[in-house]
Amino acid sequence: MRASVVSRAAGLGALTAAGQLIVVFSLPAYSKVFDPATYGEYIIFVGTVGVVAVLAGLRYDSAIVLPRNDRMASALSNLVMLIALAVAALVAVGTLLAQSFAWAPGKWLRLERYFGYGLAVATVLGGLQRCLTSWCVRGGRFFLMGFGQFALALVTVASQLSFTAIMNQEAALIWGYVCALGCQTACLVPILRTARPAWMPGGSLRGLRIAASRYRRFPTYMVGYALASSARDRLIQIVLGIGAGAAVVGRFGLAYRVVFAPNSLLYSAISPVFFAIASRGSRIRVGRFGAALVEALFVLMVVPYVAFALEAPALTDRLLSDRWHGTGPYLQALAGPALLLSATCWLDRAFDSFRRQNVAFLLEASFTVASVALVANLSRLVEPVSIAWAFGALGVAYYWIYFFMTFVACGFPLTDFRHACMTGALAIAGALGVGLLVHRLPGLFLRVPAYALCMFAIILCWMRYRGGAATMQLLLGAPVGAEEAER
Repeated sequence: MRASVVSRAAGLGALTAAGQLIVVFSLPAYSKVFDPATYGEYIIFVGTVGVVAVLAGLRYDSAIVLPRNDRMASALSNLVMLIALAVAALVAVGTLLAQSFAWAPGKWLRLERYFGYGLAVATVLGGLQRCLTSWCVRGGRFFLMGFGQFALALVTVASQLSFTAIMNQEAALIWGYVCALGCQTACLVPILRTARPAWMPGGSLRGLRIAASRYRRFPTYMVGYALASSARDRLIQIVLGIGAGAAVVGRFGLAYRVVFAPNSLLYSAISPVFFAIASRGSRIRVGRFGAALVEALFVLMVVPYVAFALEAPALTDRLLSDRWHGTGPYLQALAGPALLLSATCWLDRAFDSFRRQNVAFLLEASFTVASVALVANLSRLVEPVSIAWAFGALGVAYYWIYFFMTFVACGFPLTDFRHACMTGALAIAGALGVGLLVHRLPGLFLRVPAYALCMFAIILCWMRYRGGAATMQLLLGAPVGAEEAER
């Protein structure tokens, strides 16, 4: 029986969504336990983990999916782990030296013991987790990946809240995250039962050199791409912290975490499946599938995002403690780019599959320079919320350009791109127009069913007048991975 993208992503998406719900529902408890400034410092740690993770593998982990030969994929895995161990050792030595000589003055530069050693452990665990995830993609074990995502969210919340009883708040947040990352990695270990014959070979130095040379485009371009993305968030947080304090970073970071949670969910659920399709499919078929999926996701999510943006201030003031009040406007400012990113975030795998990583790097580097420069200049002139709105507007423009450049660089049909853009423009106009009217209704319990009715009407119009039924049929029948190669 032919497997569709929906059937392959269903288990992964459901488990990842369950994990995201745990994160969202835990926010009231977090707001009572952790201060905004402490949470802002934890956001800095997570951003640092993302930056170091790029160096601790040089993005060779993304290439593990591509080789038809399992020995080559095994060599890439061994290469990633060697690099991760080396980087982790350097971080641990740097932490030891920093503690011994106290060479880094200032709170933003001081390397706390739990920060440095937590970073070293997270580097090793993250490298292994990325390798195992790529092997799951090769083997079609998407449900196992979803289970790991669920465990990451559940253990993060449970351990961080529990560790506050035995250590300070920031250390509890950091070690709780590291503990959850280890649990997620352990959940992926069963893939070795089926991949074991291919996992062990390929460890010779010659095999590592061949793998590194054959897939050198990944460190050449995708390291810069990933660093630009990770460094952008880190630099923006630093600029906000310098200008307005750690509490602003905490509110901005919490808003970012909440509003981009669907992006994390969709990327985790769709990216592996799309990578399997793109790595074996033709340009026309992959482009048509990509445009159809972007269009469908945007139509399905536009009303929930609009409703959330309109209701964000009231919801945050009701659900979060008093010291977190003022987070709502940040949620509103970030809703626009979050919507576009959620619909298009997984398209980065097209650059990997069609060897256009240089374009992805140039796009991400340009956005990083522009956004950091914008925030740095505005931080001297306007309040933090206005900076968030300016960053959100720039993000909307960038993610649309990214969508367009994916089709141009990879040679996908532009007709499908134009159709998706027109449908999206009509959907956002309808959702905003009706949403502003619904927002005027008294009482949240009256507005929720009105938003749901608006969503139903937009989906119905899409199905009836914009070819939505044919789009869904295309998505439901899309073959995955090796099945595409057989056609």
